[in-house]
Amino acid sequence: MRQNGYSMAIYFCAGICYNLAMFGDNLKKYRIQNGYSQSELADLLFVSRQCISKWEKGITQPDLQALAQISELFNVPIDILVKEGSAPTVAKKASLNKYLFIANILISLFCVLSFVALWRFLPEIIPAHWTRGVVDRYGSHAEVFLNIITAAVFLIADIAMVFVIRRVTDKRAAAIVHVVLIAAQFANLIFIFAMYAKLITALASFCTCIAAIIMLCISIAMHPRISKQNSLLGVRTSATLSSEKVWNNTNALACYMFAGLSVAILIINMVVIFDMAYLCITAYIIPAIACVVYSYKI
Repeated sequence: MRQNGYSMAIYFCAGICYNLAMFGDNLKKYRIQNGYSQSELADLLFVSRQCISKWEKGITQPDLQALAQISELFNVPIDILVKEGSAPTVAKKASLNKYLFIANILISLFCVLSFVALWRFLPEIIPAHWTRGVVDRYGSHAEVFLNIITAAVFLIADIAMVFVIRRVTDKRAAAIVHVVLIAAQFANLIFIFAMYAKLITALASFCTCIAAIIMLCISIAMHPRISKQNSLLGVRTSATLSSEKVWNNTNALACYMFAGLSVAILIINMVVIFDMAYLCITAYIIPAIACVVYSYKI
């Protein structure tokens, strides 16, 4: 009772500062430091492993009794559990900018490869300039590659922004610039695709190439050195969610397998054109099954 009373008092005082994301980060940190998997911690607290996972993601929060048990188990005061990590706000925003920068690099890669695919499936002579909606000049389909310069300019601007960020205290403004550059790259790509959509030959092969490029970029982002445990990317099984080592090993393997297969599908469809090209996408089932099996075997 005395311990519970002490915990309730601290919990009440820290309540106004309580932050789900910060608590989740701290819970994961102290769980790993004490050598517990999510399943082992769940058994000690008499909750499900999914419950621990949701706490660490900041989706839900523990009740007062569970919070007191966690505090006692890790020998960490509740106010430290819920407040520690709130100070380095700049570091968290810097981390956000880091991920936005990586996203911009991957989008630049996506744009460049998409322009290559577009070049492959356009006729040799294409409209090159319009005046008031009327084509007044035709040129080689190789002129599509000029758009790579645009993608490079956006990427260089984003790289320059990284150096500016180091001297700017308002990280939100930097994040907005990253997002604007990402949106600009997408807008440019959509504009180019819209101009030449009616001219694309072998639509099945072209769409398969675009799908392979998308999967290639996602595969790179899946690597554990880039993407930590989150709700968007990665091979998510009970094995990977309960062990950081299993997560890292499985998703590193998945990154290499999916990226390699994506490059193979892209090259095959760029060289060979056939009506059932989209069936190549079903090949992703093989590495998906292999990675799930691997996560339970290591």
